[in-house]
Formats: sequence, C-alpha cells, structure tokens
Amino acid sequence: MLRFGLWAVAFSALGAVLPAHAGTDPIVAAPAPAATAVPAGTYVDFEILDPLNSKLSKPGDRFRIRTTVPIALNGAVVVPQGAMGEGEVIHAARARAAGKAGELILAARFIDYQGQRIALRSFRFAQAGESRTDQAIIVGMVAVPVVLFMAGSEVDVPVGVRGQAKLVADIPFVLPSSGN
Repeated sequence: MLRFGLWAVAFSALGAVLPAHAGTDPIVAAPAPAATAVPAGTYVDFEILDPLNSKLSKPGDRFRIRTTVPIALNGAVVVPQGAMGEGEVIHAARARAAGKAGELILAARFIDYQGQRIALRSFRFAQAGESRTDQAIIVGMVAVPVVLFMAGSEVDVPVGVRGQAKLVADIPFVLPSSGN
C-alpha cells in the first residue's frame, strides 16, 4: 500500500509540472532559413562605365564597372543589378608607325556589394585597332619616308560596352524562410 501511495504522489507531482495541453497539440517548428551559395564560375553581366583608349590608357589603370543583370539563385537575388565594381587595364599599346594597330587588354577584377569584394575572372577583353601594315608596305615601295608617318588605328572602348566575367569563388547567402 505504501508503494501505491508513493507512485500516486510521484505521478501527481509529474502532472503538476506538465501543462494541461501536453500531447494534444502538434509541435510545429518554424522552418530554418536555408544556407546556400551561388557557385563559382557563374557568369556576371556588366557594363564598363569609363571610356578607355589604347593611346591614353596605361597598364594598371582602373575603370568602373556595374552589373547589368542581378546575380541570383533559385529566384533569390544575391547581388542586385547596378552593383558597382572595378576592372583593370592589363596591356595598352598605342598605334605605331608602319601601320601597326593599337592594342588594349582589359580584365574585370571585382564587384563590391555590401562591403564584400566579389572577385571576378575570365573576362578577357582584348581588342586591336585596324592594322594598316599591308597599306604601309605598298606605300613603302613607292615612298619609304611616308611609311614612318602612317599609323594604324587606336582601340576605343566607349562607356556602356558590355562584358561578362565569372565568379572566382562561391557567394554564400541565406535563403529567406518561407514562413507560414
């Protein structure tokens, strides 16, 4: 009988601790936001915001770029359209005598968004001006001194020229939870 009394006291104490609705309502956990990433190698579309020229540009010069399409994954925008970034002049050579054309090689370096530099690669803008060496050879047969003053054309990159580069590394982000 003493055992039964101890068990009764233990169960009644347990009942006082448990809420009255325990076990009647289902427990619903709020969905946790899903962490994911935009993968490295994803293309980034951008436009060049500064005019560039093979005659005036020098290796190491920096120029501004801006995204023209949002960087997104599964409908979630990670970096919006209009995010600013930077490119660099890798090589520049002005047009030279004897019809040699100007040359310009550019690289996209990064997009800057919310204090994070998102590195870019694989944008190779290489353009040469119009070569006039064939014309210079023909003129050279007739008038050698004239060839020295005959130059090829320069490379001009106007504002708004569009390009594409790839992400160097994944961009981690958290998908918003689809709370009910």
